[in-house]
Amino acid sequence: MSIRDEIRELCIAHDRFMAEQASEPTRRPPVSETDDPGLVYKEYDNSEPASAPRLDAEPSDGDWRDTVAEAMGIVIAETRKEMRAERAAEIAPLKTEIAELRGQVSALLTMLGADKAKSAAQLGHDCSVVDLPDWRKRHA
Repeated sequence: MSIRDEIRELCIAHDRFMAEQASEPTRRPPVSETDDPGLVYKEYDNSEPASAPRLDAEPSDGDWRDTVAEAMGIVIAETRKEMRAERAAEIAPLKTEIAELRGQVSALLTMLGADKAKSAAQLGHDCSVVDLPDWRKRHA
């Protein structure tokens, strides 16, 4: 049975119920008013409260929020994964260039420090710090 058929049946049952209610006479009004406009007396019948609605085992149309929330979570996770991959692809060439430059600097320091280490070894000094040449004239 489709949803449209169920709605149609519910509308027919509601129309029948409303027609039956209209044909019955009203017993007494639920609220009685007095001459004093400030006071309103209500009469209650102490009947048992209605039972709670029964939960259906099958999912209802109200579960769409859970479905949408789950779908949004999946979309956000996949988008983050793609963004991380793009960022890693952009950073990879920079990392290789940095590694290459570090190698060049260490080679230069080794070449420059080799002469200092020879002269320090000849003089008996321990050369753990490599000095770079001073190309500026201090007292011009």
